[in-house]
Amino acid sequence: MKAPTVDFKNPKVQIAAMIVMLGGLIGFIWYSNYIVPTSTEAATVSEKLKKDQAELASIQAMRPQLTKLHNDVDRLGVMLDSLKSIFPDSKEVPKLIREITRMSKESGIFTTRFAPDKDVVREYYIENNYQVNVIGGYHQVATFFSYLANIDLVINLSGMKIHTSPVIATSIQDYEKHGGTIQSVMATFQLTTFSSKK
Repeated sequence: MKAPTVDFKNPKVQIAAMIVMLGGLIGFIWYSNYIVPTSTEAATVSEKLKKDQAELASIQAMRPQLTKLHNDVDRLGVMLDSLKSIFPDSKEVPKLIREITRMSKESGIFTTRFAPDKDVVREYYIENNYQVNVIGGYHQVATFFSYLANIDLVINLSGMKIHTSPVIATSIQDYEKHGGTIQSVMATFQLTTFSSKK
């Protein structure tokens, strides 16, 4: 049997050939402009998804460490607050006066002088100096110093002088009439607290 021949001179064959060529051209353009970019975009999205999943897995692996870090931050915050109460950012004169007044009352002595003195600026901190005089019985003054040693601030006492109270005669008379404590000694000293240098 003889294979059919295609007559390209026939207008119907030419139209059919043009339709096939036009269809092929449209298919090629569609493939080039839609399929190839979509495939490339799909590959890019797939690659990004893999990277994001790997990053998520890494983050999830770190989650226990994050909890530990939050706990460490909380613990260190408490320590910082504690250190700030011992070594404040600035002079805390009102707090110091309240503490000395409380300790004086509890130990049974009288604070006759509390005067701020010149501050001394050091390389990393400031020394806040105060001149203090207290009068009381020998044991009461010792109790006051015991309270002072346990205050929440870092303090230093210097230039300590303890001598007979100038009001001892009056105090003895009051003691003989009413009882109580003889105000026998007077202590004068420089009290130094420390604050951070800004």
